[in-house]
Amino acid sequence: MAVPALVDISLPPPALGTREIAHDPTFTAWDTTYSELRDVVNLGIDALNKAGAGLRRLPEESLEELIVRPLSGDYAAIRQNAHACGDVRAALHVWADNLIRLSVGVDPAWGGQAAAAYVVEVNLLGLAGRAVAELVGAGAGVLETVAGFVERLAVEVERLLVDLGQALFRLVAKISAKVGGPLGWAAFATELATRGLAAVTDIIDDVRLVVDLIETLLDLRASVTAWVSEQRERLALFAELPALMTR
Repeated sequence: MAVPALVDISLPPPALGTREIAHDPTFTAWDTTYSELRDVVNLGIDALNKAGAGLRRLPEESLEELIVRPLSGDYAAIRQNAHACGDVRAALHVWADNLIRLSVGVDPAWGGQAAAAYVVEVNLLGLAGRAVAELVGAGAGVLETVAGFVERLAVEVERLLVDLGQALFRLVAKISAKVGGPLGWAAFATELATRGLAAVTDIIDDVRLVVDLIETLLDLRASVTAWVSEQRERLALFAELPALMTR
C-alpha cells in the first residue's frame, strides 16, 4: 500500500527570551562600583562604631551574589523554556495528525481483527499525543507567568539598587570629605572622640538609609518564597506526562 504523505516535524532550538519590561539603564552603569563604595562605607561605620554609633556594617557580598541572582532568576531562560513548550505542543499535534493519516491510509485489502486493532491503536496514540500536547501547552502558560513575575521583580530590584547606589555615592562623598587631608581616618577618629556623634548625624542618617534599603531588598527575597512554591506545584503537571504515554 502507498504510505500517506506525512507532515514534517521540525523542532529547532527555541530562541532565548527577551526583555518585555523597560529596565533602568542606570543600574548597569554603576553596578560594578558597588563593592568599592561598600568598603569605604564600612570603614566609616567602623570608625563611627568606635564612638558608640552601634551601626551594622554593609554585607560583604556583591549585589549580584547578595540580591539579584537569589531574587530575580533568569527570566530570559524561563521564557526560552516557555517557547520550547509551545513548540513541543505544536509538534505533538502534527505528530497526532500524522498518525491519523496513517490509520486512514490502510490498504483497503487489509481487513479483519488485525486491521481493526491497528486502526484503534494508532488512533489511541494520536489521542494521547494531543493530550500530551495540551499538557505541555499548559506548562508554557505557567512558565510565561513565572517569567513575567521574575522580570517585574528584577525591575523592582534594579530600581531599589539604583536608590541604594545614589545613597552610597552621597554617603561616600560625606565620609571622604571627613577623612580627606593629611591625617585621614586618624583625624576622623579624633573628631569623633572629641566632638561625639552630634558632628556626624547626617552621615549616620545616610548609613541607616543604606542599611534599610539593603534590608528591603533582602525582605523581597523572603517574600517570594510562597509564590515560588505555588508555581512549583503548578509545574508538577509535567509529572503526568509518563502516565499519558504508557498503557
